[in-house]
Amino acid sequence: MSKCTAEQAVTALEYWIGYYEKASSLYASTREKSAFELNKGSANYTYAGYYCGIQGGEWCAMQISVAIAEACGGSKTDAKAVMWGVWPYSACNQVYDAAPASSKGRRGAWTPKPGDIIVFTNDGGKTRCHTGLVYAVSGGYVYTIEGNSSNMCKKRSYIMTDSYIYGYIRPNYAASSNTASVLSTIEQYGKIVLPDTGLHLLSKGCAGLEVMTLQKILSASGYKGADGKIISIDKAFGVNTQYAVKQMQKDLSIESDGYVGAETWPAMLRKLA
Repeated sequence: MSKCTAEQAVTALEYWIGYYEKASSLYASTREKSAFELNKGSANYTYAGYYCGIQGGEWCAMQISVAIAEACGGSKTDAKAVMWGVWPYSACNQVYDAAPASSKGRRGAWTPKPGDIIVFTNDGGKTRCHTGLVYAVSGGYVYTIEGNSSNMCKKRSYIMTDSYIYGYIRPNYAASSNTASVLSTIEQYGKIVLPDTGLHLLSKGCAGLEVMTLQKILSASGYKGADGKIISIDKAFGVNTQYAVKQMQKDLSIESDGYVGAETWPAMLRKLA
């Protein structure tokens, strides 16, 4: 595998939204959504702790470790490279201290963007007490996904000047596939409205509004999944969506790899135009 992109890290962490920590080790080694609300408690027993081998510990940082490792295809070695040599990320100060000066900054001195790790303080910066991942920045607010927030993994938002924010770290992500040419293609054809976070590389395992946009294109164009049915619009990039993407790529004379990036997006939009 290889290092993940910022977009892939955010997508991987989004999977865990709604996860509650457990009252004991029961269900703490289970990542299935059906177990997210089972055995709820406040004893810091979590899948993140199980995955990182530090069960029972504060898990906000470990939840980021899980997401980045999953985004790297399960490679803890690649996740360690993304997190500036830290594995597992289990204490809120670790990645901030390890990151080079050019890839981190304090509140007010750093402009956050999706994929950044956010670090919090509750004593004016003397210590760092909590962490999360930025998924959006808009209108003077920063939007985050945080493990161990009221005993669960959830979305939060803060005014960017909030004194609770210590600073930010830009992990050592792989380069994104986003390009100005792809965005300008969307503006040119105006067929599809994408979320204001921009256009991302999509692949099997992704989920969300951009996947829904992709599925609408595939469905409108008559492409079918491996099951022989027209693609369902369910926001989840699964086996059937990947199969349909490959078929469309073949028809468009694009490398049939199942990845929807800088070449595939504009080609699909031109087909609709």
